[in-house]
Formats: sequence, C-alpha cells, structure tokens
Amino acid sequence: MKKRPSLFKIHRWIGLIAALWLFLLGITGIFLDHDEWRWLRQTEVPESWLSSSMMRYLPATVMRYVVVDQKDSDHWIGGSERGMWRTTDRGLNWNKLHFPNGQHPQVNRLAKLNFDDVQTIVLATDDGLWIMNGLSSDIERLALQGRFINMVSPGSDDNEVIGVDNFGKIFRLNINQPTDIEFIDLDETKIIGLPEHVNMYKFLFDLHFGYGLFSRKISTWINDFGGIALMILSATGFLSWYLQRRWRRNKHLAPSRDKRILFSKSVYRMHAPIIGLLGIIPILYLSVTGILFNHILTFIDWGEKIDIERTKLPYVWRYESIKGEIDQVVAYPDSSDRMSISTRYGILNTNDGGLTWARDSITDPERGQLFRADDHVFYSNNLRQFFTKRDGENEWIKMTGIPTIVYDAEFYGDELMIKNSRGFFKEKGGYRFEMDEMKHPNLKAATLYLFMIEIHTGNVIHPQFKWISDLFTIMGIIMVITGPILWLRRKW
Repeated sequence: MKKRPSLFKIHRWIGLIAALWLFLLGITGIFLDHDEWRWLRQTEVPESWLSSSMMRYLPATVMRYVVVDQKDSDHWIGGSERGMWRTTDRGLNWNKLHFPNGQHPQVNRLAKLNFDDVQTIVLATDDGLWIMNGLSSDIERLALQGRFINMVSPGSDDNEVIGVDNFGKIFRLNINQPTDIEFIDLDETKIIGLPEHVNMYKFLFDLHFGYGLFSRKISTWINDFGGIALMILSATGFLSWYLQRRWRRNKHLAPSRDKRILFSKSVYRMHAPIIGLLGIIPILYLSVTGILFNHILTFIDWGEKIDIERTKLPYVWRYESIKGEIDQVVAYPDSSDRMSISTRYGILNTNDGGLTWARDSITDPERGQLFRADDHVFYSNNLRQFFTKRDGENEWIKMTGIPTIVYDAEFYGDELMIKNSRGFFKEKGGYRFEMDEMKHPNLKAATLYLFMIEIHTGNVIHPQFKWISDLFTIMGIIMVITGPILWLRRKW
C-alpha cells in the first residue's frame, strides 16, 4: 500500500515541474501542424525574436517564386505566402502588389504562360486561382474560389494550366474558360516501382510532422489531439493541485465540501480516464520523436541506417492511393497523358493520364520541389539532389553550386536564374550556379510561424535548451505511463 502514494507523488511533482513547458510544446505543436493557416504565415514579429540559426529561413518566407519580364530583365515580380512584390530595377527596390478588395491570400506557386506575345501568370493560393495578364497588370480572380490550391503549372496546351487541389486532386483548366475545370480521375490508380523498404528517419519524420499514419488530414488531426491532450493534462493537473492547496491554506475561501468533491471528480475524470487514456499513444510517439529531432544530425546518421519493410508501416506508406500525397504536378507539351508528381517517395511519372504511376529512379524517396520553367523541368530536395531536364529528354542533369532546395527558376535571354531560401543564384555554364547580387524584398520582420518554431525547439531561450526540453519531455513520458497505472489502481 505504500507504493501508491510514492507513485502518486512522482506523478504529481514531475507534472508540476514540467507542466508549463509541456503546455507550450502542445500548443506550438498544433500551430506548426497547420502551416496552411494564413495568420501564422502572415502575422509579423520583429526579426530580433529569431535566433541566428532560424534567420537563414527568413528569405524563403518573403519570396519563393519569381517571374522576369522577357522584354526587360530589370523587371521582376515574385511572391510567397506573405504576398506579391514587383521590382523594375533588378531588386534594388520592391513594391508590394495588391489583390482586389484588400484580400491577402497566401501564394503557393506561380504558373508562367507565354503565348500571343503576352506573359500570363496564374497564381495558386489558399483562396483559389488568380491571374495577371502581363507583369504590369492587376491581379484578378480566375477560378476555384475558396479552395486551397497547393500547385499550379503550365499545362500541355498553350492556354492551359494543371494544378493540385489540397494535395488530393489534379485538375486541368483553360484560362480562357475558367469555369470548365477537368478533374483527373485518381480513384483507381496503379503505382509501381516503390521501394520495398523505408528508413527509420523518414518514417519517424513524417510521423512527428503529421504525415505518417493515415491521410495527411487524419494524421494531422491525431497529432493535434496529442497536442490538445498535452495542454489539457498540464492545465488540469496544475489546476487541481493549486486549488486544493489554496483551499487547505485558506479554508474560509474554500467552497462547500460537496462542491469541492464535485470539482475534484470532474477534473479527475477529464484528466485521467478521458484525456489521459485517449492521448497516450500520440503523446508517446510525439514525445519520443521530438527528443530525436532535438538532436537531428545524430538522429539522421542513425535513422537512415535502419530500414523498415514498407508493408509493415501504417496505411499511408502502402500507397494504395495517391490522393492527399500530391505535393506538385507538372505536365509536358503536346502530351496530355504524360504527367509527373512529387510525393513522399520522390517523383512519380505517368504516361497514360494517371492510370499507372511509376517512381522515377533518379531521385531518392524524399519530398521535394518539382516545377516547370520554360522548356525545363526542375526537381530538388533536402538531400541536396538538384536536377533538371529539357523537354524531349529523359535523362536528368545534375545542378551544382546550390546550397539549399530550389523553389523556382527563370530563363531570360541566354541566362538562367534560380531562387532558393538563400536568395538568387545565376548559372555560370553547365548548370553550375553562383549566388547573384540580386536581392529579395527586405521586409525587416519575421513571421509568427517561424517564431513558433523557435518556441517549440527551445531556441527562443538558448540553443542548448534542447537538453532541458529533453528532460521535461522524459518527465511527460513518465507521467503518461504512471497516469494509467494510478487510474487502474484507483478504479479497481
């Protein structure tokens, strides 16, 4: 009988010590699961709130996608989730472009169409498709209002675009007939050439970031519940301890005995048998993977050496469907049946309109950026694999001199410029690149989303706070384990 109080004391005191940090991990984790939330991406905070390690990601939030005027190499427009900008002096000064009626959607991709001597730009946003008929024109609404369009690219015909609706549906649209939208049937697809094994790092990465169990949406909901459970457990545990302590010390302020009993039972039921039991699994795997990602470099070296059979992984890894898995899509001129998509397994290609998809063997199973610029298709990922190929060619060409993943590219004259998180890089021949002096807009502000990452990782306190975070997280794991034991003992 003496073990129960001891275990209870361990549960209570480690909970009180770690409660605040676990609450912050829960709420910031929920925010980071939802990078599609506009207010997180567009709410600005001072740059001084970010650590030096996080500052290198700031340029990508300002500008990811670019277009150059084919008649004036000093005239560029560019955009990102924070908006659209224009320069007429090759980056010395940038002016903000405005959407109609004060709207401010996130820009997820630009499709660049060139025909009839007019440069037409179609914008994929979190509020449908928009269009600019020339770099100096206004932005106008095109189609799919209210839909989250994560990709748009030139189609197989001159006046056509191809895109992805919320990672799940591929569509084609003629910009001259924007209400006539063709959705490609993906209900019965055959996928071949997938790897038989997946390394531990990739699986745990997707598990932690909300892609690793079922569909993207359901996996995110499960992770959200884990974060909510962590918040509720931290709050109810502290509240129960604080109020009971306060009532013991100030009996004249305490409510009646019946009310105290009712309150204690209500808090206990929410804390233990409801939230505590339901949140065990997501809290455990989020906690363990969170500790691993606090030491990412060591974890990568270890995790990439351990392979897991794909058939033994959760449903989403079996790829019985590509719905919810389509990050980007590109089409090919004069061939409506030929498409390529970017997924967690790298590039998948089809030559029959989407009935059969085969993995492109040139790339490792890894999420990346797949897009078209002029007569080239580009692909890059976080494994520092940077490739391009021209239309009519099957072999990928490796690009060098690029430090980070490539988001966009532009041809003007005989020159090629690419845009990544560090800035602009210009080709020096043979697809070798060097950083260009052209600058992106200097907004002198960071985003709330980046600051949430700083809080979640503990960098906002100190770069080495990760060790303290590890300790608090281990305390959380102990609470998750001891909590059900205490509940079972009390129940029986």
